[in-house]
Amino acid sequence: MQPLRKDHVDRWSEFVRDEFGIAFNRAEEEIEVQAQEKVEEVGKDFAKELKLNLKIKELDKNVNALRDFQDKKQSMENDLRYKAQKIADEISEIYNNSKKRRKWDMNNISIDIKDDNDPVEYITKRIKKACYEEAKRHFTAKHKLYHALDQKRKKCLNILYTGSHIQPTLSELSKEMKTANIQLDLPNSLLALPSK
Repeated sequence: MQPLRKDHVDRWSEFVRDEFGIAFNRAEEEIEVQAQEKVEEVGKDFAKELKLNLKIKELDKNVNALRDFQDKKQSMENDLRYKAQKIADEISEIYNNSKKRRKWDMNNISIDIKDDNDPVEYITKRIKKACYEEAKRHFTAKHKLYHALDQKRKKCLNILYTGSHIQPTLSELSKEMKTANIQLDLPNSLLALPSK
């Protein structure tokens, strides 16, 4: 029997990583579709879960009031701007605290009340993005295929690092990869014993 050399292990390790990378990409695409569907299903309710739905309605009301009366007295405009900014700051603080507590991989936000932007649209988009992140985390944790692939990949790498001979190692590797529906096509000549 020919021992499994380092270059064999390196080659097959790379092959295992590539094949499992493809399988993981398929699983992650499925997870992303499920997470996006969940966002469409509950995206608006997610603001309620964050206790921001009333604040957003209040912000929307104040921003709309601000825009309706911008052409009136300067003092009224300043007063409405102050109220809207105060609510926007509260929303930013609640959102940023939620981001930190829930460990979202996003930047902090700071809502500024300006004439040329829509703060309600801005915070709504950020909430949808946060909802997507949590939905993806949830579906990843519960996705059986994703975790099964991870276990099979680890098992395949363990088979390669046993230090055994080429023929039994690649035979076991082929069997294990087949359980993940990944074909390991090995020419018979590769598994043949060297001639003396």
